[in-house]
Amino acid sequence: MWLSGQQKRPADQGEGQVGIVTMSEGDTAVLLDCERRGLEVYSPGGYTWKPKVDGKVLVIQGKGEIPCIAGALQGSEAPDEVGIEAIKELSLESEKITAKAESDIVATAENVRLMGQVYVKEETLEELIIRIVMMILAGLG
Repeated sequence: MWLSGQQKRPADQGEGQVGIVTMSEGDTAVLLDCERRGLEVYSPGGYTWKPKVDGKVLVIQGKGEIPCIAGALQGSEAPDEVGIEAIKELSLESEKITAKAESDIVATAENVRLMGQVYVKEETLEELIIRIVMMILAGLG
């Protein structure tokens, strides 16, 4: 007998499910058939990420294994945090690369080489340095 309003059956063990992230700080939690807490987040080696609350993620679980987050829906909102660890060289080739942060972007290295024109807001670095030197020489700095 068919029942209207029938709930989708929860996935059996060994299947993947799409869920909604409910907690991202500390223990990661995802709402599937019920909320699952303490899920580990998997990613390619050297790359780390923290899923965004309310984001859609893929949760997988092998038979007899603990469920884990294997990825997020492409094209959805960006994750809360992304990191690249233990790299010797990072090469990004593109027309435009943009890095945005709510507070600081920190580059720590023995050498930082910037190839091309460097801007501080809408002013080239050279123009900025000349303006600061002129202000100091004029006694305005």
